[in-house]
Amino acid sequence: MLISILDAAGSLAAKSAARMPEAIVPPSFENGASLYMFNLFLMTATTFLGAMMVGKQGSRIWTQRLWDHPLHPVTLYRAITFFAGIGITLRCGAEAMFLWGWNPQDVVTTARVSMAKRWIDPIAIGFGLMWMSIVVLGEPGIEHQLRKAPLPVDMWSRWPVLVRALAVIILSFVAALAAVCLR
Repeated sequence: MLISILDAAGSLAAKSAARMPEAIVPPSFENGASLYMFNLFLMTATTFLGAMMVGKQGSRIWTQRLWDHPLHPVTLYRAITFFAGIGITLRCGAEAMFLWGWNPQDVVTTARVSMAKRWIDPIAIGFGLMWMSIVVLGEPGIEHQLRKAPLPVDMWSRWPVLVRALAVIILSFVAALAAVCLR
């Protein structure tokens, strides 16, 4: 793997990028700069939001490890959100890396990020499959626990927590817009 990423100058991806030195966006976008910008924005924002979720759930899993039973619904909930967060962070992160790294003037870097994306994608899918497996296996027990008593969920008190997420979204949009407009 490492050798194929390092020996990217002669790769098919490098040769493909070199054939279109005037393209400011990858060919799959059909020169649609706005679609490219929108994808760059969403992939970047989702990468950071997913990483924030992974950090939060990873911290909760670690701090509660002495008290949480492995098959308790809250443990399964944390595992579900943790693996889903890792999956979306890796998948969107690989795509964001590819979009940010697209540069037909530097075909070696373009080829390296393209190959790295192809290696990261199966790992992201593996975490996604772990997330779905836990959902399928834990669903009956979690649903049973959720139906036992009235479950008051006070979502309105948590709205201020989304301010950081909104800041990430705005910064990602500004960065993507600047990247596309300044190319």
